[in-house]
Amino acid sequence: MGKILSGTGLQLVILILLAGPVFAVDSVDYDALLQEVQQLRSQVQQMATMEQRLQQLETLLMAQHATTTESTGVVKEQSKATVKEVVEEVFSERQPIHFGGAMRMNYGYKDWDGAGDEKYGDAGFDLFRINADGAINNWILSAEYRFYSYMNTVHHGYVGYNVNDQWQIQAGIHQVPFGLQPYASHNFWFSGAYYVGLEDDYDMGVKALYNDGPLSLALAFYKNDELASASSADRYSIDVNSSATGGYAGAQADGNEETNQFNARLAYKLDHGDAGATELGVSGQWGQLYNTISDDTGDHWAGAVHVNGNYGPVNIQLEYARYKYDPENPLGMDDDIITMGAFTYSWGAPAQADIYIANVAYTIPTDSLRWLDSITLYSDNTLIEPEAGKQPSSWQNVVGALFASGPVYSYLDIISGENMIFSGGNMVDETAGSNDERTTRVNLNIGYYW
Repeated sequence: MGKILSGTGLQLVILILLAGPVFAVDSVDYDALLQEVQQLRSQVQQMATMEQRLQQLETLLMAQHATTTESTGVVKEQSKATVKEVVEEVFSERQPIHFGGAMRMNYGYKDWDGAGDEKYGDAGFDLFRINADGAINNWILSAEYRFYSYMNTVHHGYVGYNVNDQWQIQAGIHQVPFGLQPYASHNFWFSGAYYVGLEDDYDMGVKALYNDGPLSLALAFYKNDELASASSADRYSIDVNSSATGGYAGAQADGNEETNQFNARLAYKLDHGDAGATELGVSGQWGQLYNTISDDTGDHWAGAVHVNGNYGPVNIQLEYARYKYDPENPLGMDDDIITMGAFTYSWGAPAQADIYIANVAYTIPTDSLRWLDSITLYSDNTLIEPEAGKQPSSWQNVVGALFASGPVYSYLDIISGENMIFSGGNMVDETAGSNDERTTRVNLNIGYYW
C-alpha cells in the first residue's frame, strides 16, 4: 500500500526533471505551470490522506485478527463488524448520497368483478421507482420518482438542513405532518383516511421539525399540491382535484384547488421501560380552496388526535380526525361533495366527516427460517361518518400479513368494506352505486427494495 504514495512522488520528480528545459524558454506560461504544480501537490496530499486511513484500517484489522482469531484462524463476527464500520466510515466521505429503488408486482381478485370471477383475478407490474437519499455536512437530500404502468409521477423531493441537534428544516415536496406518522395503517392498501387526503399526503412547501427526547414538533406551510396542477390526477398523493378526471361516481368538475395550507403536529412519547412506549399526539391543518371557475376562495380544515403504542411485538394505532372542505363553488355544484384525485382517477368524497381508525399488529420473528426474517399480522379498521345525512357511512377492514425476507417485502391483504372507493363502492351518493353491500378484494403485492 505504501507504493501508492511513493509512485506519486516519483511521478512528480520525473515531471519536474522533464520540465527542466522548459524553464529556459522565454515563452513559458509560468501561471499555467504553477497551477499544474499546485494541482499535483493537492493530489499528493489527497493520496497521503487515503494512505493514512488505509494504514489505520490495516492496523485495526491486524489487531482484531490477533485478539479474536481462534485456533482455526477464522476471524470472529465481532472483528468483521468492526472492520466493516471502519470501511463504511472511509468510503462514506466519498459517497454521501445513496441511490436506491424498488420494483413491485401485484395480484388482485375482486368479488364484485364478474370478469375477475371467471379469470380468478389479474396480475401485473405495479411500479418501478428510484430514490436518492443522503447528506453532505448538514445539508440533506431526499427524492423519489415512480414509474407505474399507467402513469409516471414524483413521490417526494426536498432539500433539508440540520440547524442543530434538535431542529431540521425541509423545503420541497415532503410528507404533510398530520395524525399517525408515517402511516395510519400497517397494510399495503392504507386506511380510509388516505382516500380523503389525510394519510401519507405530500405537498410543496417548507417544514420545520423539532425533536428533543420524547417531544417532537412539526410546523409547515404548503403553497399548493405537489404538482402545482389540481387538474391532474396523475399523482401518488391524494389531493383536491378540479377537473373530475377518470369518471368515478360522485366526482364533479368544480374547479377547486388547495393553496396556502398551514400544518402543526405535536407528539409526546411516554417510556414504559421494558413494557414499551406510547406516543400521544395532536394535529391541526388549515388552508384555502381557490376556485378557478367562480374566482372565489373558500377554505378547509382538519384536526386529529392519535395514540401509537409499541409494546414488544405488538403495535396499536388509534386516531380520531374531523375535517371540513368549505369551497366557493359555482352554481350547480354540490357543496356537500369535494372531488379528490390520484392514480389517474378522481372521485367524490364527503365535504365534511368524522374518521375513526383502530389498528393492531403483531410481529413474529422467524429466527429458525433462513429465508424469512419476520411475519407481521395486522387488522386495520376505518369508519368514515359524513356530516350530510344523504351520504352513506364508509367502513373498511384490512386483515393480512407482511412477510419480510431481506430486500423482499410481500403484503397479503384481504380488504373488505362498504361504500369505499376502489373497493366496489361510492363514498358520497347511494343512488350512484353505493348500496351498502359488503365487497371484498384479495391483494398480493411483492416488492424488491434496494
